[in-house]
Amino acid sequence: MAVSSAMVANPSTFRPLQSPFRDFAFMGSVASLSSRLTAAKPRCLSGGAFRAIRPIRAQSSSHYLSDAKFYKIEAILRPWRVSQVSAALLKMGIRGVTISDVRGFGAQGGSAERQGGSEFSEDKFLAKVKMEIVLTKDQVDAVIDKIIEEARTGEIGDGKIFVMPIADIIRIRTGERGESAERMSGGRADMSMAL
Repeated sequence: MAVSSAMVANPSTFRPLQSPFRDFAFMGSVASLSSRLTAAKPRCLSGGAFRAIRPIRAQSSSHYLSDAKFYKIEAILRPWRVSQVSAALLKMGIRGVTISDVRGFGAQGGSAERQGGSEFSEDKFLAKVKMEIVLTKDQVDAVIDKIIEEARTGEIGDGKIFVMPIADIIRIRTGERGESAERMSGGRADMSMAL
C-alpha cells in the first residue's frame, strides 16, 4: 500500500510530552511532604500495586442539621466497597443497615469504571449499592466520616452521601416510638450477653 501525503502526520502538530505534575507545587520541606504521605491510607490498585490516598473528613454537619432527633443517611457506594463499610460500621456499634442494589450515573456520566484492573461499561447506568442507616443526631458525623474513610478510592465514581431528617421511628413488632424504637435491642448481641 502506498503512503500518501495525507496519511503522514505533520510534525509541527505534535506537542512535547508534559508531566502531569507540572502544576503541582510542593509546599514546605521534604520532611513535611513525607509526613503527609505516611499519614495517607494505602489503597490497592490493580496488579497488587498500592497508592496512598490522603485522608479526608467531611465538613462538620452540625450547622446543616435541623432540630430532628433522628437522621437517615443514604450512601451510594461502589458494590465492592460495601463489605468494608458495613464491617467498619459494625465495629463502631452501628446496627440496622439496609442495602439495595441500584443503577445510575453521576458526574462520570456512566463512563467505564475500573474493577479488578479491567474497565467495564454496559450502558449509561452503572451498578451501585445504596446503603441506608437511621441514626440519632449525635452519631451522624462519626458515621459519615467512617463511610468516607472506608469507601473512598480517590477516583471518580466513589459515590455520594445524603443526610435527611426523620420525623419519627416506629418499631412494628412492639409499637415503640422514638428513641426506644431506634435502639437496637433484642438482637443476637443482647441474646449472647444474656447467656
